[in-house]
Amino acid sequence: MGRYLTRRVLQFIPVFLGATLLIFVMVWVVPGDPIRALAGDRAMPDSVRQALTEQYNLDKPLWQQYLLYIGGVFQGDFGTDFRGRPVSDLMAQRIPITARLAVLAFGFEVIIGIAAGIVAG
Repeated sequence: MGRYLTRRVLQFIPVFLGATLLIFVMVWVVPGDPIRALAGDRAMPDSVRQALTEQYNLDKPLWQQYLLYIGGVFQGDFGTDFRGRPVSDLMAQRIPITARLAVLAFGFEVIIGIAAGIVAG
């Protein structure tokens, strides 16, 4: 049991790093400037643009941005959304709803699974 648990934890590390790297790359593959997307159609002064670039670490190389992102994730800091709200607060608001949906889906799975098992014989 201990070996199995150790192996699963060790398998989690590359999967976690791969998933976060994939998400990070997907954000950067989107065409356009992230700061311009943040501003929308409004004009943005260069001083504000520079401040936002530094705030979101967009002035650093991509590898350093990824390491800062991972460091924040390990500390529970998922950053802010486009409106300036902490993402961790948004997640906390939605976890109860997600849990209810998961329980409901599990209930359906059990009912359908048992019924399919009975029919299959």
